[in-house]
Amino acid sequence: MTDSLDQHSEYRHCSRGGAVYLVVEGLLWLVSATLGAIGITPFAILFLIVGGMLIHPISLVVTRILGFPKISEANRLPILNTWLALSIPLGLPLVFMATLGGRTNLFFPAFSVLIGVHWLPFTYMYAMKSFAVLAGLFVLIGIVFGFVITESFSICGFVAGGVLLTSAVVNYLLVRRELKIGK
Repeated sequence: MTDSLDQHSEYRHCSRGGAVYLVVEGLLWLVSATLGAIGITPFAILFLIVGGMLIHPISLVVTRILGFPKISEANRLPILNTWLALSIPLGLPLVFMATLGGRTNLFFPAFSVLIGVHWLPFTYMYAMKSFAVLAGLFVLIGIVFGFVITESFSICGFVAGGVLLTSAVVNYLLVRRELKIGK
């Protein structure tokens, strides 16, 4: 498996365009936003941060349960995925700086920008332009809710969660269509 196109298509097909990861992350954002909406802001923040560390293992279990094929050992893209995952903890200090001084309403917008930047390289990894769109939407969501619609702690989390779930469906359908055409 030396041809990079083969690696990208295998990665895309085995994960159905990252659909399971996007669903797990989308649900995580929605639960966190719900916790914030009912008034337990510190727990909402902690839930998103700690839950974010569990996205990969939970998604792997779900993909195995769904019977998606494993990515071959020869494929080097999972290594890139690991390095990209490390970009989130390295960016957390920026999120915490944005929320200093009681500005907790900036938590979801700042985290949204961080996640948007994180999603951009997935455009290469999956060879899917939909990840560039997702990255741009997340940065835009962060900007809008960080500078324009600032009165609610949770609304940005709900919007981001909805965008992730929508992206999961779009990516799944794109890859499903690609697999049917390839037969």
